[in-house]
Amino acid sequence: MQDDANTPTDGGQEDKNTQPEKTFTQAEIDAMISERLKRERDKYKDYDELKAKAEKWAQKEQADMSEAEKLQAKIAEFEKQLAEKEQEAKLAKTESLKLRILDELSLPKSFASRIFGSTEDEIRADAGELKKLLGTQTKVGDGTNPPGAGSGEVNPWKADTFNLTLQGKILAEDPAKAQRLKAEAGIKT
Repeated sequence: MQDDANTPTDGGQEDKNTQPEKTFTQAEIDAMISERLKRERDKYKDYDELKAKAEKWAQKEQADMSEAEKLQAKIAEFEKQLAEKEQEAKLAKTESLKLRILDELSLPKSFASRIFGSTEDEIRADAGELKKLLGTQTKVGDGTNPPGAGSGEVNPWKADTFNLTLQGKILAEDPAKAQRLKAEAGIKT
């Protein structure tokens, strides 16, 4: 059985106010920090020495390599550089091919980054699909396509796209364009 004199009466919790809080002076804190910094510096005090030894070891290994091993290392380095250059050439060839195909299909060269594929057939198929998605474009002025109709330009003076705000903006920015759009809309000034 437990001794009732030793058990706290507040449900097992000690009074927190009975233990004094430990305080340190600035000098004590400085001393503790200095001691910890000294221990850390001592851990790495031989770093420069070890680094120098590692460099000497690497130089010794290089000197100990046979002539054939040195040549093998150079060959491996050149093969790596060759592979990088071949990759660069392949990318340049692919970009050139994309630009040529876009030109053949009368698509803007700025679409080159939107075309995917690594072979001519893949690139041509992707560019063809892009052209289909964009639709066929006829030249402005060809028969049923009057000037200004295929440009995607909104004419704020026409009845179906009338917009006073846009009219004011165009008048301020480009008076010649405003005159042209007015003429297309049949407005006499």
